[in-house]
Amino acid sequence: MIQELTDRGPSRTYPVYYLEDAMNNLGDCFDYAVNDYGAEGSEVAELFCLSGVAREFERGNAWVVSGKSGVELFALIAERSGYQNRPIPDCTYRFEKTPEYWAGWMLAYLQWRLGEPFEDLLHVVPFDVLRSLYCPWHEASEERVVRLVCDMAKKASRQTKLALARKKLKKTQQDLAYESGVSLRSIQMYEQRQRNINEASVTSVRAIAKALHCNIEDLLEPVFEYKEPSAA
Repeated sequence: MIQELTDRGPSRTYPVYYLEDAMNNLGDCFDYAVNDYGAEGSEVAELFCLSGVAREFERGNAWVVSGKSGVELFALIAERSGYQNRPIPDCTYRFEKTPEYWAGWMLAYLQWRLGEPFEDLLHVVPFDVLRSLYCPWHEASEERVVRLVCDMAKKASRQTKLALARKKLKKTQQDLAYESGVSLRSIQMYEQRQRNINEASVTSVRAIAKALHCNIEDLLEPVFEYKEPSAA
């Protein structure tokens, strides 16, 4: 049962009354994509982010989070990403919810509850990993799964978004320091998490983002800090 939370935090962009629709629709989307269309769940998760549909969810656009069925969501993702290479088959009715449905359901809840982009969530807990949690976690409350994911995020060994953006452009740390005007030592410390880029000056992060041809938000690290919800 989804609790109506009052401690929503500043990151969430759509009200709780859209949440159950969002969870159902994203669950149906992954269920349909994998079990009817025959796609790989991890591939659909990647296309979900690349197509911009994930960003529409994050912004709380009602026509996406509540106005489209799971099949329509998948068709939109496929169309935008150029993935659709055959007709969309009919949806098969299933008496029980599948692991793919649960993974999509939880993914929508995690994004709403934590306020982090889907791309960052899937970096910490890839779709296949989330799906593998189905047994026994589908019997637990959504809040227990949120706490589990936050714990997983703290233990995960992953590169910073700054390092990933720099390597994507094949720049060395020294290249980035020269082009941004930010000291080499600072860049090294941000990438090694010895300093928190989220607490850096706007001037420094803006200069780094300009050198990497991205937005400031693309360099900030997700927090994944679990906070107990307040009952309504």
